[in-house]
Amino acid sequence: MAKRILAALHHHLIRPHHAHLPSPAVSYSRLLSTTTVTPYSSNGEIPSNLLMPKKSVSIADHTQGVYQDLVIPVTNFHFEDKGLMALAGDVFDVPIRKDIVHRVVRWQLAKRQQGTHSTKTISEVSGTGRKPHPQKGTGRARQGSKRSCHMRGGSTMHGPKPRSHAFKLNKMVRRLGLKIALSARATEGKLVIFDDLEVPTHKTKNIVHWVNGLDDSKKLLLVDDGPINEKLKLATQNIHYVNVLPSIGLNVYSILQHDTLVMSRGAVNRIVERMHTPIKREGSKDMVTS
Repeated sequence: MAKRILAALHHHLIRPHHAHLPSPAVSYSRLLSTTTVTPYSSNGEIPSNLLMPKKSVSIADHTQGVYQDLVIPVTNFHFEDKGLMALAGDVFDVPIRKDIVHRVVRWQLAKRQQGTHSTKTISEVSGTGRKPHPQKGTGRARQGSKRSCHMRGGSTMHGPKPRSHAFKLNKMVRRLGLKIALSARATEGKLVIFDDLEVPTHKTKNIVHWVNGLDDSKKLLLVDDGPINEKLKLATQNIHYVNVLPSIGLNVYSILQHDTLVMSRGAVNRIVERMHTPIKREGSKDMVTS
């Protein structure tokens, strides 16, 4: 399993920086700013510090992972221009570390493993408790039970029993893994920001038509800030290469399973707020920030 995970990480995290979608909605620029830029405010205006003249650097010409703020165009299902949105550099521009992502993916897969495998011990195997034959006088090897592990139809010695495969992973590591996955998609030009994920109809053909307008997008993940819109859920449920998640359910493994990540403005705000929320230690009143 570890080899498969490493191969998937190499495929998803090491890609050419010039990969992009054809729409102008995903043309990025980086701002050389030392201040932390928060995402869009509730009224959709650009923060005041972004209105100051700054030098823009394209992703192809800039080293990734220097915690610089991103400004990305906002669009919708009709590829219309909906303004700009500022992304915090400490969430969407962190250094790529495959070892952290590998640990988080292993933690996710282990936690969701059912662990219902079971074998029967000698007390659980059906059969008599009588001694098969006398201890002496038959010329045969001595036997005490037909249910022994070396007898055909007998028990299994040291076999698997139902258990949990989950193991502990620090919250700071899990949070860093999500930041790395988001930064990887932003660096590849595979992060698209929508004004919202509201669709006028539940027709599947509209979503298919929109997906066909994207280049190099074989599997998409749509992330909204709240409960998934019923029309969007119906429109995507029969498309195997399009999945929808609420922002609270966004995770590293789902991001790696999809080559394009589409997020609403509200989802970005929720994710950034989640990443900036101090981590509370278990059994302590101390708060830790990552």
